[in-house]
Amino acid sequence: MPEEIKPTPEEIDNKVKELLALKKTLIPQSSYDSRPIKNKLSYDLQPMKLLTHFIKTAIVIAIIALGIFGYGYWQGHQGVQPVLDWHGKEEMVSLNDHYLHILKDGTMEILDSDKKTVLKKLTVKDFENLKKNLRPYGLVFEPVAVGGLGVSNAGAGFEGGIGLRYFKYFKWVTDICLTNAGFYPFGISYKLTDNTAVGLSVGTGFKKGERGFFERWLLKFTLKF
Repeated sequence: MPEEIKPTPEEIDNKVKELLALKKTLIPQSSYDSRPIKNKLSYDLQPMKLLTHFIKTAIVIAIIALGIFGYGYWQGHQGVQPVLDWHGKEEMVSLNDHYLHILKDGTMEILDSDKKTVLKKLTVKDFENLKKNLRPYGLVFEPVAVGGLGVSNAGAGFEGGIGLRYFKYFKWVTDICLTNAGFYPFGISYKLTDNTAVGLSVGTGFKKGERGFFERWLLKFTLKF
């Protein structure tokens, strides 16, 4: 048998290099430059970006303009005097110390207790306030002057100060009072008129022996400022 010839490592390495060089010549290398297409695509997209930006800007401007117009329209109608379809009738409605006068033409006005003196011609804006005042319950903010008889284990005496009504329920109101003799965070009063009320408060006194809560009681009269 003929003797088998084994290639040396150098020969194997040279052969591999030849094959790799041959592969490069068989596979054509593209010399096509894709940058012009990318540039053209970027150029073609510019109008779309501008159009999108313009639409977004137009929407924002439209929203702002509508908000300004809506607010102006609302403000402009607050001073309009509403007209009721009252079929030519005239009515008088009691509002505590005042009266709501519905005229024959459907317009409304607030009269004083004498039912003659016109205090105000009602407009659209007044109806929210009127609705709030006519509601029999809810939060209120009414500063009052306070005077009455305070009683505790340490003694009794007349005292005066200020207070705040903060909630109403029909003729009843809750209040908080501060006088020269004590602090009364819990109080309830019954309204005699829109401005005056009588009631009872409980709290703490400033003297020794009455500084705990529920140590001093106040039978009071309040007058709204």
